[in-house]
Amino acid sequence: MTDVRTTDAGVQFLERLLERSERNPDRTRPASAAPEYDRLSTAQQMGRFHDQMAAAERFGAVEVQRGKRDRGHLIERVRVRDPELLARHLGRPTAPAIAQRVREELLQVAATGEPWVATLLDEMTARWARSEAAYRLTAGQADASKEFFTLLASISRHEAQGLDARTFSQKATNDTKAFDRHASRLAAVLGVRIGQPGAAADVVWAHIGLERFSHPVNLRGPVVVKGAGERLVDGRARPFASIHPEMISQLSVLERPKAVLTIENYASFNRQVREIEDGSLVVYTGGFPSAGVVELLSKVLTSVPDDVPFLHWGDVDAGGVRIFRYLEESLPRGPRPHLMSEELAKQSGHPADADPSLASIAKSDSEIRALAEWLAFGSDVRHMEQEALDPAPTSEFGREG
Repeated sequence: MTDVRTTDAGVQFLERLLERSERNPDRTRPASAAPEYDRLSTAQQMGRFHDQMAAAERFGAVEVQRGKRDRGHLIERVRVRDPELLARHLGRPTAPAIAQRVREELLQVAATGEPWVATLLDEMTARWARSEAAYRLTAGQADASKEFFTLLASISRHEAQGLDARTFSQKATNDTKAFDRHASRLAAVLGVRIGQPGAAADVVWAHIGLERFSHPVNLRGPVVVKGAGERLVDGRARPFASIHPEMISQLSVLERPKAVLTIENYASFNRQVREIEDGSLVVYTGGFPSAGVVELLSKVLTSVPDDVPFLHWGDVDAGGVRIFRYLEESLPRGPRPHLMSEELAKQSGHPADADPSLASIAKSDSEIRALAEWLAFGSDVRHMEQEALDPAPTSEFGREG
């Protein structure tokens, strides 16, 4: 085999040709390219380039097309004859061979997760076989890929639930910073997995129960946290109380609330607990609800009678609809919309584009499906931040504006 290990213009040229072949293995015409003579500044460099093309041609890897008449001393084009021979000539395995070897190494990790993790590995292997990166990982980054699949497999086994990122990372990989190294690609993969491609990272982390930091849950209403015979937190405190998720096991409902109301945005939550006195239990979700919020609401909703209304007030936009749907899917019973309607958005919102990504919610049995359908396919869509409205008593639940 001809030794072409020295990286120079000729080797780089042949590598690019092989890459073109591997990226489109089903192409009807062989990959080809014209030499860039302006990069060969000396006669020595040009001579070496010609020698390397001739060696590759003798090996059966490429076909060299020379110029005619007065350009007969120049190469006009080089075509790939046999990609596998070209790879051997360059002293490396083919991209499909590399991809398959890496897949065999990673499958041991991927197989410890749910089946979709191994399916993702197959998809990435197909891209590696075409010399492409997959989620910004190449076949040459086997160690990083193993770390990535270790995290994914652990997430698929629900091992991230209730943990902060550093603790989860340590438990899954024995490295507290591994999660941070892969956070963006994890969010991309999991966003597709939960049916929300391109979703914000916080939305994705909420779906898998991961919390960057464990935030207290802010609320106002007839609940209490007791410990060692004393009252540690009284939910009726003004303007509101904060309960750390670790205290939820000690939480109890003091009396039947008029309603349970969750609120997406902080300003609206503050106004509600300061301005409305109607005996409701008001809980701030902090945007997309954290694992602590979901755990607290689950406990409350199983503690109060089913006829206590459960309501949610959020923005009228794609994010607000997805938060509403997440509450429906995560809790013992779902909420009803409070101050969230097409009519109110038309009165107090601003023009926006339709968002077809809400189609799956529009076609579901969700309580928010009518609003989702308008936001997804309406001709006069408007978005409305909940701060555009004044807070209202929960007795107005179901109010259309």
